[in-house]
Amino acid sequence: MAGDTSLTSPPHYGADHESFRASVRRLVRADVVPHLDAWRAAGRVPAELFRTLGDQGFLGTDVPDDLGGSGTGDPRFTAVLVEEVVAAGAIGLAVVLAHQCGVAVPAVLRLPEGDHRTTTIRRVAAGEDLLIPLLLDGGDRGLGVPGAAGAGFFVVVQSGPDGEAGVSLVARDAVEVTAGSASLGGLEAGLGDVRLAVPAATVDGSEVERVRRDVDLWTAVVSAAGARHALELGRAYVVERKVFGRPLSSLENTRLRLAEVGARIGVVQGFVTRCLDELADGTLSGVAAATARMEATRAFDRAVDQSLQLHGGYGYMREYPISHAYADARFVRQSAAASSDPRLVLADALGL
Repeated sequence: MAGDTSLTSPPHYGADHESFRASVRRLVRADVVPHLDAWRAAGRVPAELFRTLGDQGFLGTDVPDDLGGSGTGDPRFTAVLVEEVVAAGAIGLAVVLAHQCGVAVPAVLRLPEGDHRTTTIRRVAAGEDLLIPLLLDGGDRGLGVPGAAGAGFFVVVQSGPDGEAGVSLVARDAVEVTAGSASLGGLEAGLGDVRLAVPAATVDGSEVERVRRDVDLWTAVVSAAGARHALELGRAYVVERKVFGRPLSSLENTRLRLAEVGARIGVVQGFVTRCLDELADGTLSGVAAATARMEATRAFDRAVDQSLQLHGGYGYMREYPISHAYADARFVRQSAAASSDPRLVLADALGL
């Protein structure tokens, strides 16, 4: 259908989610978009934004009522938050929010009850502190950890021969954080290199794979949203750009290339949505999450590649959003690198 933009529109989860989306979108337009360039230059998002998000209840949708959240038990509200931030071009911030709300908070809520757990969750839901997952594979150091620069707490996930496998909650004074290596994408993510200065008391080794599964799923959520954002950037550009007096969008090759990108995004988003449904009802498998991550990151890569090519030389200029999106796609893939390679999860499932 001519003019149908459903391929670049976010998924429709339900009426409550759409109302929530409208609220998030208003806040993002008012409090994120005008400041994004400054945050990219500074390398991080100010703490005030997280307090604003907390005040609006956007950080605690999956946190129980008695711990300061709304207790929906529905991860699709977090998906809406992440999708709207991605649509604004703030993919570094989106990764931080996905890692906190989708990975770290659920991991802490599964830990044994205690004052430390209660205080942490309350502060995080209110936006007073950041809670960031730190995945360590046989060592004590994590490099380029999104959100680490401003984090007050870390969920340490240890595995490998040099330490007992398990998950633990540590405060910032138990780690050493230094400035992360420069990144071309996710510029506002507040990257930090983190060293575990005090050995963490691991709690439950069975939680490690659960956390890795969640990293895979939320990487997929960010990537699917990023792919839609890149496709819309490409679509909008070719509609406006004229070549020899004709819109670039009138050329068959242009139309078909973007159509192929849109088809892939539609299939990927359908599977990611199914995974979110399964996460909500407790049936999500590591294999499904790994599949979602692998295919969504590929869709994101394909979308930015095609859209950037259609921009021509302008696509490499930072004044054009597609330039940031191109770098952000690589950043998203890198931000999940500390988790296991999704291909290995699938190979194991095949008995290989």
